[in-house]
Amino acid sequence: MTPTILFSHIPFGKNLEAIRSHAASRHYAGVEWNLEQWRVMVARVRRRKVLEGFRHAAALCSVHAPYTDWEIGHGDAEFAAASLRLLREYVDVAADLGAHHVNVHVGASGLAPDELSRDALVRNLSALLEHGARRRTPVTVENLRRGMTSDPETFSALLRATGAPVTFDHGHAHGSAWVMEGRGSVADVLGAIPTPILASHLYLTERDDLHFPPQQVADMGEALALLCARGCDFWVLELQSQADLERTRGIVDEWLASRVESA
Repeated sequence: MTPTILFSHIPFGKNLEAIRSHAASRHYAGVEWNLEQWRVMVARVRRRKVLEGFRHAAALCSVHAPYTDWEIGHGDAEFAAASLRLLREYVDVAADLGAHHVNVHVGASGLAPDELSRDALVRNLSALLEHGARRRTPVTVENLRRGMTSDPETFSALLRATGAPVTFDHGHAHGSAWVMEGRGSVADVLGAIPTPILASHLYLTERDDLHFPPQQVADMGEALALLCARGCDFWVLELQSQADLERTRGIVDEWLASRVESA
């Protein structure tokens, strides 16, 4: 299996020409549009212009939905319902782009356990998955560094209850308390996922909301092999600077080359 390699637009801000040029010159297959940093407009004409720009910059894409101020599992039913309504809009944006998938965070942004409702989360995530299916655009759920999706047990329980596929985030797993406290490894987090892994976010670790690149193949080699074994062939390099992006690309390319040589 040869993975499809994309990058997050974040290092380039909103410079569409720089994004397009970098993808072409470095032979990336496409771009993930992180809409936490780049919201789309509600006005149809303005939204159409943004999406046309995205299409011009990259023929292949995925969409990362906003997450800071929305939570479909919130204990306040009105807030959860409003979050679901808005996330459906971002599924529609992804569908209009022909995106590979749209990725969401749940149980995020440092919410305390008593602020969440598991029943609301299961119900609303299931509804969002159904909306994605109607729009022929898969919705994935991401493992986070904190909260219920950072623990393999509670994350896998949610996935079993909803059947949601996953975007596996290496840096979130690596930086999670579960791994940092020695309860298990990144490979263990990945291995505990019971549903399909449609995509991955690749970088070494997250600390204080900063993404750090790997320094050597051994930093991520085991996880890359496991992703391949699970059939995950959509890899998004999710770095915050161009230098770190290309350092990570070099590590991934080195691992792929060694895999071909040993075949």
